[in-house]
Amino acid sequence: MQNKDASAKRPRRKIGQRGRKKHPVQAVLAFCFLLGFMGLFLVGGVATGYIAALVKDEPVRSKEEIQELLFSKFQTGFAYYQDGSLIGQLRAKGEDRRMVKISEISPALINAIIATEDKYFYEHSGIVVQSTLRGTIQELTKQSVVTGGSTLTQQLIKRTILSPEVSHKRKAKEILHAIRIERMFSKNQILEAYMNDVYFGKDANGSNIYGVQAAAKGIFGKDASNLDLAEASYLAGLPQSPMAYSPFNKEGYRRGLERQKMVLERMRENNYITAAQQQQVLSTNLQAHLAKPEKRAYAEHPFLMMEIEERTAEVLLDQKLLKDGRDKSQIGRNEYRQLLEEQRRQILQKGYHVYTTVHKEINTAMEKIAANPKNFGSNRTYYVTRGGKKEKIENALEEVGATLIDNKTGAIIGMMGGRDFNVEQTNHATAPRQPGSAMKPIAAYAPAFELGLLQPGSPIDDSPVLLADGSKGTHLPLNWDRKYHGMMSAREALRQSWNVPAIKTYLKVGIPTALDYVKKMGVTTLVDSDNYAATGVIGGLAYGLNSEEITNAFSTFANDGNFVDAYMIQKIVDSRGNTVYEHNVSPVKVFSPQTAYLMTDMMRTVVNSGTGTSVRKYVPKGVDIAGKTGTTNDSFDLWFVGYTPDVTLGVWTGYDVPTTIPGSAQRRPMEIWGKVMTEIFKIDPKVADKSAKFNKPSGIVSATIDSKSGLLPSELSKQTGHVITDLFNQRFVPTKVDDSHQKVRVVQVGEVLYLAQENTPDDFVTEGVFFKSPEPLPSSDQISAKNSKVGTKPADWAERMPEKEDPRVAVDGTPSAPAGVTTARSGSGTTLTWNASPEEDVLGYRIYRASVNGGFEKIATVKDPKTTSYTDTGRNDHGYYVTAVDLSGNESQASSTSGGVDGNIVIPGDSNPPVQPNPDHNQPGTEVDPIVPPDNGQTTQPPVATSAPSKIQGVSASKTADGIKVSWKKAPAKDHITAYNVYYAMNGTTNYQLMDSVAETSFVLTTNEPGGSFYITAVNTYGESAPSAHAKVK
Repeated sequence: MQNKDASAKRPRRKIGQRGRKKHPVQAVLAFCFLLGFMGLFLVGGVATGYIAALVKDEPVRSKEEIQELLFSKFQTGFAYYQDGSLIGQLRAKGEDRRMVKISEISPALINAIIATEDKYFYEHSGIVVQSTLRGTIQELTKQSVVTGGSTLTQQLIKRTILSPEVSHKRKAKEILHAIRIERMFSKNQILEAYMNDVYFGKDANGSNIYGVQAAAKGIFGKDASNLDLAEASYLAGLPQSPMAYSPFNKEGYRRGLERQKMVLERMRENNYITAAQQQQVLSTNLQAHLAKPEKRAYAEHPFLMMEIEERTAEVLLDQKLLKDGRDKSQIGRNEYRQLLEEQRRQILQKGYHVYTTVHKEINTAMEKIAANPKNFGSNRTYYVTRGGKKEKIENALEEVGATLIDNKTGAIIGMMGGRDFNVEQTNHATAPRQPGSAMKPIAAYAPAFELGLLQPGSPIDDSPVLLADGSKGTHLPLNWDRKYHGMMSAREALRQSWNVPAIKTYLKVGIPTALDYVKKMGVTTLVDSDNYAATGVIGGLAYGLNSEEITNAFSTFANDGNFVDAYMIQKIVDSRGNTVYEHNVSPVKVFSPQTAYLMTDMMRTVVNSGTGTSVRKYVPKGVDIAGKTGTTNDSFDLWFVGYTPDVTLGVWTGYDVPTTIPGSAQRRPMEIWGKVMTEIFKIDPKVADKSAKFNKPSGIVSATIDSKSGLLPSELSKQTGHVITDLFNQRFVPTKVDDSHQKVRVVQVGEVLYLAQENTPDDFVTEGVFFKSPEPLPSSDQISAKNSKVGTKPADWAERMPEKEDPRVAVDGTPSAPAGVTTARSGSGTTLTWNASPEEDVLGYRIYRASVNGGFEKIATVKDPKTTSYTDTGRNDHGYYVTAVDLSGNESQASSTSGGVDGNIVIPGDSNPPVQPNPDHNQPGTEVDPIVPPDNGQTTQPPVATSAPSKIQGVSASKTADGIKVSWKKAPAKDHITAYNVYYAMNGTTNYQLMDSVAETSFVLTTNEPGGSFYITAVNTYGESAPSAHAKVK
């Protein structure tokens, strides 16, 4: 609102003392004159009484009330990028109104409006008596041509204070208000209010336009201050019939030009322009001046504009609640939504200018990536069950949601709300979805590091665990490969995203404590039931997390452990230019810099050699990045949240109605992440510096610990090779020496290891160094009862010290000799078979072979009493016999002999028995056999290897119906192989990952990948061989 007179050009002719208000007596006389005239039509009445009756129900408004009605209009709001450039108009329900001051309006337009609508504007006191009387007489006498009798002041009152009805009552009220308003406000204030309120029809995009600024922008594409005479004179003619004179259709433009001629004539008559100027305008082609239709921001950036609306309403509402002393947390959700909607309506009507943190070019690039169908899979049709009914979902888009945040400030630089707003309006950047394994860093490992419960090298037991489940009794959590991998470091657990170690860490921290840390990092979607879900750390939450909040949480690690709340609204300015809101960055310490760095270093490993390596296809290794993948059960939701020292980007992909995502799309979040980061590096290197490195704080040291207990290594730790070196927060380096390793004698009974009884013969015992499990393991029966398709033992079960002694009970007497001994020759040697001994305390069997020295010598021990065969790989014909041995060490008589005889046959019990070697580790002819799972079909165990295996030969790989099959030649027997490791790289050159460890010489990888490359290594008790030659898929 303008308080000073504008310098609009005045006409050359003298028209009294323009701008000076008439004496009150004149106004009263004019009003009385009108009363007197109207009194002629009242039979027996008094004019004054009649007028009083007409206006008796009209309230006498204060100046403040009238000012609010005249000057507080609906106004168009605008949103801006971080550089101040325009994003677009806020929604206005098809209307556009932009307030300007009188000094910001072209004098040509002011003069044209006055000349056309109210040439006595600067002279009258709200009404022109002659015009009012003339209009009244014409109306009452029903003349065919009715001339206008309303001043600009009266027209303004019609639009702002009174209803649009046509009646003597409304006319009387209008006259009364006009006289009062002229006494309250200056001429320029009234003119400014009129100029900002008058309707001008529709703009180039078809929106209704109110006020001269919206008209100038919408019709001629320029500000009202820059209108020339031709444009101003055309606009001045529009208010009489805006739609009829629209310049955007042929007939409207023709009529508009005729109307413009009248305007110019009025301007010339009142000395605003010369005849020459009039003729010059009439020769102007105004169609060349017309604005072109533009894409609206809501059409071009729909997700962004809707989000700006929501956030603007939120910050203003929260600010208001704080000012009113109301606690937001105590307001019900429904009431808050109602208040938010009311605030949103005000935002769309009050002409706010909203300045955001969004980077124009980067956000546009993100929107283009989301909109490009080549970046996603084909649309899918599938079935889901909802509410007990099967439902068909047709032509569903693979959706995406992403948020890019500045680590230091929390500013949201860009976002992906979805692929096509016309198909699905859900903003997937703010809609909660289950986070899967992306929850592990923020809910398990970071809190554990901060509390000193773990460090990157600390061991976690990836072994079966039965968790309490209120509905099912117990629950058996699984890893993605349905196996258990034994003791491993926290770094390795996160690198390969194993579930069980994360769950155990989550429980060790304590769920409520862990979630308190998550809440400190800005997550708001957690509910009370999440405090009781042990699987919440792998995505089993009530509602899940959204892209913005999980990205914001990860940015805490990049920001030295300080959480900075993400925001999009930087500043809000009202229509008068007053700043009504400005964001302040307020960091909150959540973790120490040491914890933050250790988490970053672990997630570097994820990206460089773990589940997140696909991003390296787009971002070279020279760029310092860290991140974590996330996959939920049944692959309904896929995530990758990664960060550089400068920015954090979180990406979700999935379907609006959850369904399993195909294997070919499993790396989609990493691909989108990589493509966005590539664009950022190209568009604005200042946003994310490729050369920046994560800051390593003081207090980070390297230490070597026992890999099974996490304590300082003992001699036995070193002897077994159970040592690991990793980074530590100096505060949490262990000071105690490991005591979990012991040298013991063990036996295997079925699939269970026990401590050997004192009298158990040495050749039926494995003596070695074992470590104590950190906690008891469930039995195989307990595990199989929950899930018969998973492994029942961790991979390192044979290295663990049994908790119980062999429970078998010795029976008095010597066991009977094995019966039914037979031999059979084959290409691989001689195979003996016999009948199992009937005694329950039999440990197993000893195999004897005829010796060239004239007797028999023990060549093997079969440690499983249920195993009744043995193959001797010797190529000569020999004679054999078998004995049974019990728990007390008693050995049976020899069985009958079988096979050829080399020398005299002497059996135990003879007066001259053959000399049998003492089963001692230092004696030749005996072996200490490593324990392997009992279902490997071997009757004897390979000896302890003294060197690593030789390189595997003959590796080949080819496509099959199920995926890719890789095969290789069997390792030489001398290498004593215990397993083969299969490594695969999908790009065929780098980033090989361990797929599985197998006993066979082939492996099938179930995948949709068209190619890739494999290499194989052999493993024995000494170590792992060098990699084989790489074999590309054919």
